[in-house]
Amino acid sequence: MTTEPAIRVENLNVSFGDSHVVKDLSFSVASGESYGIVGESGSGKSTVLRVLSGLNRHWSGTVEIAGQTQPKIRDKAFYRAVQMVFQDPYGSLHPKKTVDDTLAEPLAIHAIGDAETRIGRAMSEVGLPASFRFRYPHQLSGGQRQRVAIARALVLEPTILLLDEPTSALDVSIQAEVLNLLQALRHERKLTYILVSHDLAVVAHMCQRLLVMQFGQGVEEMTAQTLAARTPKTDYARQLLTASEGFRRV
Repeated sequence: MTTEPAIRVENLNVSFGDSHVVKDLSFSVASGESYGIVGESGSGKSTVLRVLSGLNRHWSGTVEIAGQTQPKIRDKAFYRAVQMVFQDPYGSLHPKKTVDDTLAEPLAIHAIGDAETRIGRAMSEVGLPASFRFRYPHQLSGGQRQRVAIARALVLEPTILLLDEPTSALDVSIQAEVLNLLQALRHERKLTYILVSHDLAVVAHMCQRLLVMQFGQGVEEMTAQTLAARTPKTDYARQLLTASEGFRRV
């Protein structure tokens, strides 16, 4: 049995012009773990996900996935293993493509033949009835659209999901449904998650460990138990806790 981390980041640096947005960041995520990255807007947390996903190619440092050092430009095999769910379920789906089109596209790109089986399974796993298969995004609620986005990520049967504020654009009443769905999927598929969020209650519910970022740097790594006990070591992490009104361990 291997102890090799699913994800390892060493001395990651990202700059946009004169702005140094991620500074010498290092962390690792075990296989099957759910790992949170939290911080205020502008802390660099979403930039880290964009580097991990291959969307941002302008960085320095080391990124390893399953022990393989990743180049700036990833190959197709990478995208079968690593998928991302974006924050905005309205912007991430093509308005003129049906659910079926959206789920079939990645399978066609990767020349995967059992499209019918995979699409049906993915829809079932995210709780979408088969009757939704030929609907367009405007015929779906925000929560249903995000379920389609999750199904699109799952249809390639990846081992890692990168989640960028996956419920922040949704109504509060359905946020918990989507989070519980993501929890169940991680256990069923033995997935590894990195969840970016500004919401400490979401991170406490979803993650086993978390990294607190400020101004592009990792200031503290802690367990969910430390977060729940409200006993972080750094002043900044304590300030984040204080600022998160209504925080509770779900």
